[in-house]
Amino acid sequence: MNNNTHSHSHIRMRRLRRNELIRDLAAETSLSPADLIVPLFVRLGEDIRRPIMSMPGQFQFSPDMAVEELREMASRGLRAFILFGITEPGDKDETGQAAHDPNNAVCTTLRRVRDAGVNMLGITDLCYCEYTSHGHCGPLTASRESKRSGRRRSKAVRRSSAAKYAPWGIGDAPPPSTTVDNDATIEQLAHQAVLHAQAGADMVAPSGMMDHATGAIRTALDSAGFLDRSILSYSVKYASSYYGPFREAAESPPQFGDRRSYQMDFRRSSKEAIREALLDVQEGADMVMVKPAMPYLDILAAVSAAVPVPTAVYQVSGEYSMFKAAAAAGWIDEKSIVLETMHSFKRAGAACILTYYAAEIAEWLQA
Repeated sequence: MNNNTHSHSHIRMRRLRRNELIRDLAAETSLSPADLIVPLFVRLGEDIRRPIMSMPGQFQFSPDMAVEELREMASRGLRAFILFGITEPGDKDETGQAAHDPNNAVCTTLRRVRDAGVNMLGITDLCYCEYTSHGHCGPLTASRESKRSGRRRSKAVRRSSAAKYAPWGIGDAPPPSTTVDNDATIEQLAHQAVLHAQAGADMVAPSGMMDHATGAIRTALDSAGFLDRSILSYSVKYASSYYGPFREAAESPPQFGDRRSYQMDFRRSSKEAIREALLDVQEGADMVMVKPAMPYLDILAAVSAAVPVPTAVYQVSGEYSMFKAAAAAGWIDEKSIVLETMHSFKRAGAACILTYYAAEIAEWLQA
């Protein structure tokens, strides 16, 4: 044997991999149930626990059943949840006014959870896609070109006061250049945020990617006396193909067009993501979000390094459903691949993770 073969081998990387004890000691990341946010879809009614077909293991809950679900989640060590409201089709309109009903599904569920004494941090989604008849994230407006076209058609169209946010004419199909009215939407988001705080929300999460929404919400919460309620801003949300199952779960697909005029283009540079996050921090965001998760680990790492607040990440419905489908087919070890993925999020800088796997992860970690 040549004694010189290992003459420079005083550095051996395997020493810190020798056994589980030393691997745990040297681990850069850790994962616990306290790192996870449980998403729940809620709708009005009683005794509802309705399966979501495109998201195996996920359900729509009535407020009473949501309380029972969250009790179980708390018993597993989970400490935070986020509510997504579902609105009946007949209660939707062009501006999403059902979001302002203090007895809607989100507000009712919050009150029931608080009355039941469930000790979890309550977060609420602030958006209008679940409440508008057109499925977009706020009241609509048209470009100048579309308004001119609408005026030409208006002679044949009888208008009402409802046409304020339908400038193309009531009953007409929206023109291709129709988009969400940013400033009208942030006024409504501010109203929605106060309503949720009054119902018991600890944190509100504006997810519609409206410019200056965070500032409007912070001002409204402070003016209403909710200075201690925090904002988790979906600062970096891409117009992604990974959202499909969510739109079934929340019954909120856009009825025309897409959301690329307000959600981000995945072809853009990471500088845009950093700028979005920093602007929200300047406006009062206490935490920022990157969404989706796995395809955007580079963005998550860049944003978490750039902002002075915690960064959350959202493992979205498409990511979840892909894993579920592959596991059902026997192609992957579900537990192993999910836990590996969670650690990749933590390693990239996530302080917390919104995931539909929260309940299962908590169970796996306790096993």
